[in-house]
Amino acid sequence: MAGFTDLREKLKSMTPHRDKVFEYSDGEKRKHRESDDDESEHEERRDAEASKVKSSIKQANIFTQEECARIEAKIDEVVAKGDKGLYREHTVDRAPLRNKYFFGEGYTYGSQLEKRGPGQERLYSEGEVDDIPDWVHELVIDRLVTHGVIAEGFVNSAVINDYQPGGCIVSHVDPIHIFERPIVSVSFFSDSALCFGCKFQFKPIRVSEPVLYLPVGRGSVTVLSGYAADDITHCIRPQDIKERRAVIILRKTRPDAPRLNSSSLSPSIPSSERRHILKAKRSHRKADPDAAHRPRILEMDKELQRRSLSSRQRRHGDGSSENSWRKADERELGSRYTHDHAPTRRVKMRRH
Repeated sequence: MAGFTDLREKLKSMTPHRDKVFEYSDGEKRKHRESDDDESEHEERRDAEASKVKSSIKQANIFTQEECARIEAKIDEVVAKGDKGLYREHTVDRAPLRNKYFFGEGYTYGSQLEKRGPGQERLYSEGEVDDIPDWVHELVIDRLVTHGVIAEGFVNSAVINDYQPGGCIVSHVDPIHIFERPIVSVSFFSDSALCFGCKFQFKPIRVSEPVLYLPVGRGSVTVLSGYAADDITHCIRPQDIKERRAVIILRKTRPDAPRLNSSSLSPSIPSSERRHILKAKRSHRKADPDAAHRPRILEMDKELQRRSLSSRQRRHGDGSSENSWRKADERELGSRYTHDHAPTRRVKMRRH
């Protein structure tokens, strides 16, 4: 099998196949290749949906290169403060290759709640995250108000997403019960793309072809409303983050948006431990921008190593137990793989 030195290179080599799986009355599943007519009808539906998405997106180039550089310097200051632990507990949310910085309003989702899934997201209690920095108002929000992109006083939530090369955010819809529309974002540091209607698969990571591929340049403003905001998911694919990229997302929370309270967490958990639960999702690991793909590629390599060893064990017929070939695996892979056999966390598509 050919080796890959970059996750994006591996993703690029994968193209969605045209096979569909049908289940027959006898319960057997068989692959069926689409006919030209089926494919044509499918393409027409995708084109119609792409048209709906495009009609509910607005883009503008408002910020000059000099203004971008000034804002990017401020983003670097935010990152530095976060690394020093100078923000409130829930302002910073870390994940491999992507860090979030919540200002004004923050919310929790996914594994941070007892009940998971769309509609379960909750705002933090007031004061749990830092206020929107003055520079965001002065350099970003005020400019958008001046150009008529948003109304004055609309924004009360600003999130900075800071991506390293190869980073991504899975397909999601910004929680409708949390945020009003439109959703406004401004891109910095490098050009990238926003994709709509993709499906993610993992182990290894794969992303289907988007219904719509939307280029977003450095300094560009993107406004989502209607169909693009509510009726189709959007994502950022790993192959579209070739350099460091940051985006400032500006939104307004709904007056009736639910807030996190003690009943949102399991009642069997002591209150002294709840703070730890809310932080469990975060990682203080810093991504290496020169090897952003490495953690995921290693996981693929380890799986191949395990399969190879298992195959050799079966050929030799030595009757070894799982523990014995696992020990052999560890000797072969070396000390850096001593924790290979911890179960891999399953990632699900979700709303953000």
